[in-house]
Amino acid sequence: MPILYLGLGANLGEREHNLAQGVRRLAAVEGVSVHRRSSLYQSAPVGPQQPDYLNAVLEVECELPPLELLVACKRIEKDLGRVAGPRWGPRPLDIDLLLGEEIVAEPGLQVPHLELHKRAFALMPLCELAPQAMHPLLHRTVRSLLNDLEDQGVRRVGEFFVDL
Repeated sequence: MPILYLGLGANLGEREHNLAQGVRRLAAVEGVSVHRRSSLYQSAPVGPQQPDYLNAVLEVECELPPLELLVACKRIEKDLGRVAGPRWGPRPLDIDLLLGEEIVAEPGLQVPHLELHKRAFALMPLCELAPQAMHPLLHRTVRSLLNDLEDQGVRRVGEFFVDL
């Protein structure tokens, strides 16, 4: 099964609980197997003023086509209270497909994520799991991309414990 890396973020409600619920619900999706998770990281939001985010990255094996996985992720976000709002607005849970073994260029889904190489809140936890993973469009490792970023104030805040 193909390996994918998913980015999770939450900045509303009980952030760590929301992330853990997201992981549990992803693990319950048929065809998705959660293998590893990063530590938790805290970051300032991108966009309008709002609370800080907690972020993590999951390594999953997935039998689903990428668009089906995206639909499952959006359903989980909605089930946990996400509502339509402004771009980059606050949310109880956000799940992004960051990086995989294949390039996906579909309306509404780009893998690797179009902003991955610019975002320390995604690259730091991803680098914890897969520092040598290669960005297939930039032909650079995750560690190399992270090393080139200016300090964005992202910091590790602890382990991410989830009972599956």
